[in-house]
Parts: sequence; structure tokens; C-alpha cells
Amino acid sequence: MFQFRKKRGFTVVEAMAASAIASLAILSTLSLLGFIRMHNELEQERTRAHQIVCQALEVERYRLFTWTKSDSEQTIWDNGTPQDPSDDTVGTLEVVVSDPSTGQVLTQAPNPARLLMIEATLTWQSRASRVSDKIMRESVMTYKAP
Repeated sequence: MFQFRKKRGFTVVEAMAASAIASLAILSTLSLLGFIRMHNELEQERTRAHQIVCQALEVERYRLFTWTKSDSEQTIWDNGTPQDPSDDTVGTLEVVVSDPSTGQVLTQAPNPARLLMIEATLTWQSRASRVSDKIMRESVMTYKAP
């Protein structure tokens, strides 16, 4: 008389398990994207800092002692808001010229001329959210022969 057909479908437990797996996949993807974004911001800062110290080093190599200005403030990352400069990433550039044989820091050109070591270091506090309390440094060093 009556025939019962077995209906095929998902049980509540199966649906909840699938939802849990999908939720974990979405959360892990969002977490990974956040990490990648933070790492990208940090690399952008480091790249710009490296560009600044390399430029300072090249200027110092060609205009020795005439340009040296330690502890100058450099903008590493400008957020494009001129009315609010407080959101920019700013660092301190230090250029040191020294005698590589003695390690003595020089403030004027040596007479007679000799081999010099020039080091430019930029120090800043990262704007990347997870490492914002970390002090970052980028240094470049070269030698200049007379």
C-alpha cells in the first residue's frame, strides 16, 4: 500500500561539521591575509629606508664632510595626508665617517687623505600593527679611498 521512500539529504550533524570546517578555512585565510598585509607594510618600510640610506651614502661619498648631518629626521612612509603628518612613519638618519684602522669617528677630512669607512643608519619605529613596538634599523656601509 504505502511505500516509504528513503529521502536522501544531510543530517544536522553533517551540516554542522561542514559549517565548522568552512568557518575554520575562512578564519585561517583571513588570518593569513592579515599576516601578509603586515609583512608587506614592513617590507615597504625597509625598502624605503634602504633607499634613503643608500642615497645618503652616495651623497656622502662624493661630498665628503660638506653634507654630513647626523640625526636628521627622514620621512620613510608618507600616508598622503598633508594636514596630518602625525600618521607618517619618520626615522632618524645618522651618517658616520670613521677611520677603519683605528675606528675613530672623523668630523673633518683627514690630512693626508687615507681610506675612510662611511656608514649610514636609519632608525625608525615600524607602523606595521603587530610589530609597532619594535625599533627597526637599516644600515649601509662603504669605504672611500682617496
